Amino acid sequence: MKTLPYYHVDVFSDRPFSGNGLTVFTESEGLSKEAMLRLTQEMRQFESIFLQRIEGTKVRAYIFTVGEELDFAGHPVLGAAATLHDLYYPEKQKAEWEFVLNKKTVQVTTEKGEGSFKATMNQGRAEFGKELGETETDWLMDAISLNKDDLYEGCRPVIVSTGLPYLIVPLRRNGLQAKIRVNDLEEKIRQLGAMFVGILDIPTLTIRTWDNLGSVEDIATGSLAGPSGAYLVKKGFQSSGTQIQLNQGVHLGRPSQLFVKTGMSSGELSDVYVSGHVYKISQSILLAAKYLF
Repeated sequence: MKTLPYYHVDVFSDRPFSGNGLTVFTESEGLSKEAMLRLTQEMRQFESIFLQRIEGTKVRAYIFTVGEELDFAGHPVLGAAATLHDLYYPEKQKAEWEFVLNKKTVQVTTEKGEGSFKATMNQGRAEFGKELGETETDWLMDAISLNKDDLYEGCRPVIVSTGLPYLIVPLRRNGLQAKIRVNDLEEKIRQLGAMFVGILDIPTLTIRTWDNLGSVEDIATGSLAGPSGAYLVKKGFQSSGTQIQLNQGVHLGRPSQLFVKTGMSSGELSDVYVSGHVYKISQSILLAAKYLF
């Protein structure tokens, strides 16, 4: 009988049963992408990651939400790296990994701790794209149930990416009041070059994001943490080389801590590092795998 091992971990949490849950399939060779999507929907985590070892500590990874495949995401890569460390090198204090994704390759370091792992990924340089004009800003703020007065003074929404382009909305207040209330958000923001909207509440260093219908809010989002940290440094709210703690998921009952550090070279932002703790929750075997091949 064909079986598949899989693991459940919590990422970006300082304790188990918090942070963002993730399903890690460590032996996904032979699975089609349709099968990966079906498994993600079955597991009902926000995302699942499917791994295929290339050689040594180099792996090919495929990331899915319940609705689509993603070219890049943060918490799946960190959670997968910690899972591999625990599975293949449990005696080592530190391990380094290379994850080959659809459009980029990322380096990850994992360190074994007391009951958990700390995982750090190099997301590369942040790319700053379009800053919204006045009319576009008016539309966006209305679409997410806010108004322009909620924006941080002197700031406008801007697209920032370290692998997944977010339309960052820098706020001075009412971050928890934001809510998507339109049905065509995805169409509009993708015309601008963004995949998702990311709320960045600057006074509290809290971030939020959803699917583009606003029906599911993410608990902890590594692909948003990198762009948010880069934005804070570029705009002078934080300093390069210092660790920034971003908060997410508190109001959802899953408090999450995401740590970001950016480098600086010749006056320009360089690599963005995102890290967090990973707790192994459970491991299991998929018995019905034969129906997927």
